[in-house]
Amino acid sequence: MSNTIFDVEEQTIRFEDTKDLKRKLDGLDSKNIVPAFRRTRDPIALAFEHIDNKPLNKLAKEFVKETFMDAICFISKVFE
Repeated sequence: MSNTIFDVEEQTIRFEDTKDLKRKLDGLDSKNIVPAFRRTRDPIALAFEHIDNKPLNKLAKEFVKETFMDAICFISKVFE
């Protein structure tokens, strides 16, 4: 099994110069961490999964409602 960025053990990356740093960062970019992230069942991944499964019109209604309520709260605090 290969190491991932989610391994518990400490990971130290050392580099000699900027070219070495760029090569190591390019290597990290080439790894697809999304499947490993989803396997962790992280709350953020669950939230995005929940959002992805909602109909767009329901998401839009909730967004407008929350934005409206936030605007009302902001305005009421400004005029206190």
